[in-house]
Amino acid sequence: MLVERARERARREGREESELIEDALRRYLGEDGEETFGEILDRVADWQREHGVEPLSEEEAIKLAVEKQHAHRSEASRE
Repeated sequence: MLVERARERARREGREESELIEDALRRYLGEDGEETFGEILDRVADWQREHGVEPLSEEEAIKLAVEKQHAHRSEASRE
């Protein structure tokens, strides 16, 4: 499962999982460090509330982030 792979990679690199996920999201979103991970999460939570969307669990969020990172890397490698 992707979540476990992300956890293992973070352990191998001596990083927190949140750092790994933040880096993945920044690359995927094309952010250059202007927004912190917490600010991104706040923006997502605001949007969810406005649209009546139930928030993801932490595990679901990590899984989605890792899947998106993988898809982005696969796409980038084809270019």
